[in-house]
Amino acid sequence: MLHNSYMEIEKKATSDGGYIYLPKKPFKRYWNVDLWRELFSQLLNNSPHNDKLLQNLRERFQDYLCSNRQMLKKLKDLLAKQRLSMCSS
Repeated sequence: MLHNSYMEIEKKATSDGGYIYLPKKPFKRYWNVDLWRELFSQLLNNSPHNDKLLQNLRERFQDYLCSNRQMLKKLKDLLAKQRLSMCSS
């Protein structure tokens, strides 16, 4: 889900006469737009011969998260909070 609703996609023409699928709604400005655009572009327009796609995307997100200690700490805190709430239900 993006923007608190299910993601809608659209088919866009490319300059070479082909097409690609992209999310209809724009990414929020405070997101890392390039990272999210690449994620959805790669996943929605995946080539069957790209065996390393998920590994490459995971590495990009991991590099991004590890580059900012505050963000990494916040993520760990949120995951711990989620784990506690799941165990208490």
